[in-house]
Amino acid sequence: MHEQNNRPWIILITHGRFGEELKKSAEMIVGAMTDVYCFSLVEGMDPIDLTAALKEKLNGAPENTVILTDFYGGTPSNVAARFATEKEYTVICGLNLSILIEAEMIRYKGNYENLSERILSAGVDSVKNITEMMKVRRGHD
Repeated sequence: MHEQNNRPWIILITHGRFGEELKKSAEMIVGAMTDVYCFSLVEGMDPIDLTAALKEKLNGAPENTVILTDFYGGTPSNVAARFATEKEYTVICGLNLSILIEAEMIRYKGNYENLSERILSAGVDSVKNITEMMKVRRGHD
């Protein structure tokens, strides 16, 4: 395992409480996750408040912190984009359970090389059309 002080944080920024619940689900699989912080854009919240809360948290974050957001073009991703160039933050949208688990496994193993590519690959590889896969297995086209 890599040294804790150089270990990236994981920041989840989502609409509603999606990030908080996704973290709980991931912990059912990989166990307790430390230095994973959730920011929720809730109904009626001003994006300026979300930006300020994120900025405050990032003041103490390692340079290789990973910021994961729910979808491209939404307020959480737009807020994260402001911080994408400040340090060596990796900012990825399209958050799902596979992406979060992959990010955690990368942190656990301590090999941060090609971090963004590995996280993106996990997300892409996790999207499957099971109906089509089953048809192929049964010999139907």
